[in-house]
Amino acid sequence: MSASAFRQIHLDFHTSPLIGDVAADWDAEQFADTLEAARAESVTLFATCHHGLAYYPSKVVPVHPALERDLLGEQLAALRRRGIATPVYVTVGWNVSAAERHPEWLQVRLDGTLVRPPATDAPWGNWPSMCLNGGYADELEAVVAELLDGYELDGFFFDIVRYDIGACACGVCLPELRAFARSEGGSITDDALRRRFHDLVVRRWMRRMSAFVRARRPDVGIFYNSRWGMHLLDELDAYTHLEVESLPTGGWGYGFFPLWARFARTLGLPFLGMTGRFALSWADWGGLKHPDALRYDAAQVLAAGGRVSVGDQLPSRGRLEPAVYRVIGEVFDAVERAQPYCDGATAVPEVAILVQHPDRYRRGRGSGSDHLDGCGRMLLELHHDFDVVTPATLTPGRYDVLVVPDAGPADEHTGALLRQHVEAGGGLLFTHEALTDADGEFVLGDLAGVRRLGRTTTSPDFYRVTDHRLAARAVELDFPYTFYKGGVRVSALPGTEVLATAVPSHFDRSPEHFSSHFITAPLGGPAGEAAGTPAITLAGRVAYVHGPVFGVHERFGHVHHRQLVGRVLDLLLPQPAVSTDAPSTATVVRHRQGDRDVVHIVNYHAERRPPGHIEALGEPIPLHQLRVSIRTDAPPSTAFTVFGGDELDVAFDGTHASVTVPKVLVHELIVFERSS
Repeated sequence: MSASAFRQIHLDFHTSPLIGDVAADWDAEQFADTLEAARAESVTLFATCHHGLAYYPSKVVPVHPALERDLLGEQLAALRRRGIATPVYVTVGWNVSAAERHPEWLQVRLDGTLVRPPATDAPWGNWPSMCLNGGYADELEAVVAELLDGYELDGFFFDIVRYDIGACACGVCLPELRAFARSEGGSITDDALRRRFHDLVVRRWMRRMSAFVRARRPDVGIFYNSRWGMHLLDELDAYTHLEVESLPTGGWGYGFFPLWARFARTLGLPFLGMTGRFALSWADWGGLKHPDALRYDAAQVLAAGGRVSVGDQLPSRGRLEPAVYRVIGEVFDAVERAQPYCDGATAVPEVAILVQHPDRYRRGRGSGSDHLDGCGRMLLELHHDFDVVTPATLTPGRYDVLVVPDAGPADEHTGALLRQHVEAGGGLLFTHEALTDADGEFVLGDLAGVRRLGRTTTSPDFYRVTDHRLAARAVELDFPYTFYKGGVRVSALPGTEVLATAVPSHFDRSPEHFSSHFITAPLGGPAGEAAGTPAITLAGRVAYVHGPVFGVHERFGHVHHRQLVGRVLDLLLPQPAVSTDAPSTATVVRHRQGDRDVVHIVNYHAERRPPGHIEALGEPIPLHQLRVSIRTDAPPSTAFTVFGGDELDVAFDGTHASVTVPKVLVHELIVFERSS
């Protein structure tokens, strides 16, 4: 199955019927030579594209009018002769040809308008959207039947499997949508209800298609794209593997993949991370990433435990760009060198982010949540690897510390799971209103040692760190730091340690009621002391922070918030599985592979850009003389670096094995071997 390949190419070929030189320069051997030289193990090839055109002699859908050969068939044959796997791409949700041939197959909004761009617009992100609840589903099945009957292939990549939020009220969907709304006791105008209906329709189609494919070829891979979100939990039976599409410079950002890969890897299926060779996003023909930037993307995928897929687009004349494959080849050479230490390796995170309401975090290029994104970003900056779990996927006893960021409410089931976790000795960090119930009370208030009194009296409010254990280079004792948003007022129960105190400002700012330029200063003196409430508390193994620290970190990125949370986590996890003096810009994670421990260090360095421009990576600033320590009950027999080729001296103190890594450019793996 192609999902097992570490080095994959996703080869787009969306080609307008207005382009008349399709495959004019096609040469099967040059095509295969280029991909083989770049060390590709799998290439996703196009059967049909968003223009709705086929690149093989289809009898079901229109063939590209300029195509005079079976391009797909020749591509498949050329790569299979080289032992390169060949999954096939089929467009689903966006299809210009199908929309023109059968406008009745289009998604329809509740106001009766079709989900398609105006005729005068050039489609980018607004292609015509097709409904899967009618005749279009039959056409897609006929296309897949042609491909299964006519070709040896390794899998299917079904793209754009989703509905517009305003849809679907087509002639097939509307009666079913109304019946669904009645059964749910809701209204068809409710966005959340329509999302549930969309999921019902899509999953029915996905299961139909997966059953159809498996009945004919049970060995091929099946993946449905554009479904990304925590609702994947309810449709995993339709997939053989997962792909996390995330072009960091193409709208996803550099925080998307590290967070969502750590959810994907908990779901029991192989997964790959898909980036792109483009400087920006898909079809950025003249945009070619710096090799070190693309290598960084690949390293993040390997560090998360995935396989690497790089997106490219085949020029219309059918000849791959040599420069593109020199860059990809350089990156794939590094991936190939790392493979022996990644294949069969598993991450060993001690921390998990618990997401209480997975239905809120659906498809798209971000979670839609500052606090979830900020929590993932902060943990990696603190060198804590983590999984993302829900109440349905949390395994009691699996993690040493659970983090529940910022937002509630919590239900009784979640409260019971967390109570079991804490009473078994697990650590818990929750913040702001994360574990409040419907009445505004903390579901674990007794174990957390705090009682909620309400919201803070002013917004923003401030907090002063009073316990020396939280002090850090960017966390000064007794300085009034702000969350820039209001927090929660709590009282501490007997036996609870108060590590920081919240104080209000003089008053909330308004056009008629203000002081100075920005926010109002904290209340001081006896009045400030009298108004103070606990801001950070510790009760046994449960820590609480009164403000939205993770959301604020995502919005503002202040170092003191990160260091503050880091010190709190130090109290809950004093001897982490891996520790280092690497800067916060480096990702540091530990994997286990048989008798080996493998530590990935991924070095990140963003180049300065004007405000509002996307983040760009280029040549990294090397890291030198890094200390890396792993917790272990036996000394490793040897330790070495994979890319540097360094044999490392190991210091063992009875509980930790420590090494000094001479140099890290983009990516380094430190391998600790244990004697069998």
